[in-house]
Amino acid sequence: MQQFILIRGHQGSGKSTFAKETISQFLQRFPDALIVHVENDLLLTDEHGNYYWTPERLDKAANQGMTMMKNAFKYGKENPNKNVLVINSNTNQKISLCKHLLALATKYHFKSTVYRLHNFFENIHHVKEAEVLAAYIRLDKNKLKDEIDVAPIRPMTREIQEKIEQLRIFDKKPLEYDSQKHTYISDEYLAFNYGNFTAKYSKNYPDLKVLKYARKVFYNNNFDDALLEMRGLVMDKANNIIVRPFKKVFNYSERVSKNSKYPINIDDNHLVDLVVKVNGFLGVCTYVDLDKNHDSFDSDFNHQVLYSTTGSLDSDFAKMTKNHCQKYEPLFKQYPNHTFLFEITDKNDVHIIKEDFGETLIGVINVKTSEQFSEERLNQIADDFNQSQKEIVLKRPQMICNISFKEAKTLLKTVKHEGFMVFDSHTKELLFKLKSPFYLVSKFLGRSNEESIDRKLNKNHVDEEYYPLIDHIKENKDIFNQLSELDKITFIQNFLEKI
Repeated sequence: MQQFILIRGHQGSGKSTFAKETISQFLQRFPDALIVHVENDLLLTDEHGNYYWTPERLDKAANQGMTMMKNAFKYGKENPNKNVLVINSNTNQKISLCKHLLALATKYHFKSTVYRLHNFFENIHHVKEAEVLAAYIRLDKNKLKDEIDVAPIRPMTREIQEKIEQLRIFDKKPLEYDSQKHTYISDEYLAFNYGNFTAKYSKNYPDLKVLKYARKVFYNNNFDDALLEMRGLVMDKANNIIVRPFKKVFNYSERVSKNSKYPINIDDNHLVDLVVKVNGFLGVCTYVDLDKNHDSFDSDFNHQVLYSTTGSLDSDFAKMTKNHCQKYEPLFKQYPNHTFLFEITDKNDVHIIKEDFGETLIGVINVKTSEQFSEERLNQIADDFNQSQKEIVLKRPQMICNISFKEAKTLLKTVKHEGFMVFDSHTKELLFKLKSPFYLVSKFLGRSNEESIDRKLNKNHVDEEYYPLIDHIKENKDIFNQLSELDKITFIQNFLEKI
């Protein structure tokens, strides 16, 4: 008997226990059987029972598990009279991967069975309830052919059932824009879509939380209008917006890719304005001035300047932001409840492109209305500030206005900086980022020399600006896989220089 069993279920559904019971039953029938049990959690647990999860360790476990299965399938084919059980009980496996595993088992003449579990035990890794319920719904929406539903030992409670129904209803509704708060982020969204973002509460200001879209949103292309806002957006306990940074800005290559959710069509004659992109980190500064009717009027952050980054109010980068920008507090107080955004370069955070250390004003956003100041207005703010005193200089990036998009792309190939933020010359709308070939190649090849090309091309390990490259290589994988390491680098350089 040679069998492949795929166990599907959300976190806490009892997959590990069911796998052990299935293995025991198989061994009772075939005591001499080869058993290969693949479960990432087992590979992430050491000999003392300690569980260590990191994205890198998870990738390693997934690769190790796949190798174990392939070897077992090959062993079965080479030894057709041997009894073999391959059992996979991983959580959150995509439907495409499940189908691949089943096809692999069929290729090696293994009989396949798929079980779906519906138990609601407490999950041992304390995954948040919203994520568990979202996983349950995903499994319901992505059933496999001939999937066997196993009657639960511990079925869902009425409370969980009601929450799942609410989630299903929410999942079908289009996002609504709140014209009072000027946001797509509703209380309902925060309650029912938790798996796609984090809400990190501040240690310095416990009533504040920083919203940041999850990294998986990048490589799964799961952005929506609410997630676009979650790039360090800060809310209070009543879900009022207190700090409003930039929304997510896509690279040009992302917006013209075939699977883009926010596509753009721009011809070579279209006039654009370019703002040179400084290669640093984003520093966010907001003077909070709330009136007596506001939910957070009595909070400890009212009448304070908040310094933050895209993910934290407390990190070392937030502290660096304060160190760099505290000298501008008189300016911030002239614009209460406006978020000032700086590109910061610091000796403790050296990037690929060599820049002068300091801070450069790159944006101001009205927290209440979400209005983003134009580049011309930012220039005026900097000019007025610099004329008002001589000790401090408020820097602005270089601008190039009213050139054709074709000219912009030609210029991009020659520059030795990160690239440009591109605006429509007429509407002043921010369109996308253009990363220079010099920057892309320097950054890609400047990553750890110890990393293999294959690791560098894993979406879990690179920034989103390289996703088009990874997709291009996948489309040409037969050619790419036959190249030497040096030829692979040349292949990559040639593509990046054409982006």
